Amino acid sequence: MHREMLRANLRRPVSRIEITKHYCRGMAVLDIGCVNHNLEHVEDRGWIHRAITEVAESVLGLDYLEDEVQELAKRGYRVIAADVNKPIEIEERFDVIVVGHLIEHLSSFEGLMLNIGRLLKPGGCALISTPNPFYTEQYFYSAFKNDIIVNPEHTCWVDPVTLDQLARQFGLATTEVHWIEEKWKLHQVILNSPSRSFDVLTGKWNFEGTPSAAERVIAPVLRGVFQVFAPRSLSRRVFAKYDHERMPRLLYLRFLGVLFQAFWAVYRQVVVTSPINRYEVFLSVLKRV
Repeated sequence: MHREMLRANLRRPVSRIEITKHYCRGMAVLDIGCVNHNLEHVEDRGWIHRAITEVAESVLGLDYLEDEVQELAKRGYRVIAADVNKPIEIEERFDVIVVGHLIEHLSSFEGLMLNIGRLLKPGGCALISTPNPFYTEQYFYSAFKNDIIVNPEHTCWVDPVTLDQLARQFGLATTEVHWIEEKWKLHQVILNSPSRSFDVLTGKWNFEGTPSAAERVIAPVLRGVFQVFAPRSLSRRVFAKYDHERMPRLLYLRFLGVLFQAFWAVYRQVVVTSPINRYEVFLSVLKRV
């Protein structure tokens, strides 16, 4: 893999949805791992499979979660249940095969790569996206919190170079690398505590347990300031959306987040980082060699 391929798109980060739609527009597409963990996100505009169906000529979704696949079929999606580690027994061939945030869940890559090679049409491509192991904010979370933030279902880390090396063992090669900004930022997850956690999949806060002493003191003050100074229309919308307990806690987190962002902006000027470290996810485009 030519190292210039890593740098070609560093200054042009993309949305994973938009880059996926770009490649899938008007194409016959296979979406491997279409459920994306569970069905909570099916109505979300950020659900990749839904975005693909909006632009592709035809789409087949595939996932090993049988109950979720059955539910998607009831909702009108063309989906099948199958294990990507085994030969996928279908006659169709595809212009594009999407493998979104799946490879890091596998304990063996052979089945996936063989299926991609067999199911791609001549000239077709596979889009494989996975977390970037060199993401700066991932490292500094560990440094600040003495902890690791990672999906416990993940089995490995893959980078663009090792993915290309893996693909070449199965007659495929990387032709492009795109860099993607995802939902979570350090200023959000750094505020995790025993009483609250930021869900990196939904971009929402979950509260459990008793707030800290600082939160119990500061949150009501921020709530009062918001009531006094916020525009009345905004205040009504916010109070209608969040309950009495949740709203001041979210204001408290927003306040701390702004303070940490200011600190982080200065800190990053001191600590040397490169553009490759700025993006949480990369997407490699693979084609047959």
